[in-house]
Amino acid sequence: MSHPSTLVRRTRPRRLRRFRTRSERGAATAEYAVTIVAACGLGGILVALLKSDVMMNALKALINYALKLAGVEGLEL
Repeated sequence: MSHPSTLVRRTRPRRLRRFRTRSERGAATAEYAVTIVAACGLGGILVALLKSDVMMNALKALINYALKLAGVEGLEL
């Protein structure tokens, strides 16, 4: 005996199934493309921020502080 969901699927008209799959075709690809563009934009902003002198000095100070807390003396970035 067939599963009830397969019976429902078979009773739908074929042209309705075909129309529904055509309208959703490529939706996942478009979502991936938008995500990739957004990630690249965010990456570009981060690179621009991290290249600035203010951020470089802040990162160096943070690393030096962490090294001092770890007991590593004599290293200065």
